[in-house]
Amino acid sequence: MIFESTSMAKTIQEVNLPKLSRAVSEARQKKGWTLEQLSHELWQSGFPTAQNKLWRLENKPPKRIDTELLLFLEKVLDVPLLDTGEQKQVLIEDVIDLIDGFVDSAGDGPLPDKPANRNLGLIYEKLLALRNSG
Repeated sequence: MIFESTSMAKTIQEVNLPKLSRAVSEARQKKGWTLEQLSHELWQSGFPTAQNKLWRLENKPPKRIDTELLLFLEKVLDVPLLDTGEQKQVLIEDVIDLIDGFVDSAGDGPLPDKPANRNLGLIYEKLLALRNSG
């Protein structure tokens, strides 16, 4: 499989498309969602996509996969779908929300909750360290 984003380019030998398709399907079913519900959740999260595109991803894996779609799927399904090695991929909107939470808590306000996403958790720890050092 080739990714559309060059920063995360991997060859088809490195990504098992049927495994990826199963992971998406299993994560969706674990939440008890239909494809229509998953499509709705993606729209609500800022990534409009059609239900039939999701069906194809689960049932007929394409040769190219939009990495942004995978990041949004990881976010709404709350599961890691790809091992990107040392690359730390997160959505910029989530980083901005996390920073905004720290800004809003300036002084004695409550800190935002630590994100479940491992990479956002790393950013959270760095922001916490900055806050505590200043």
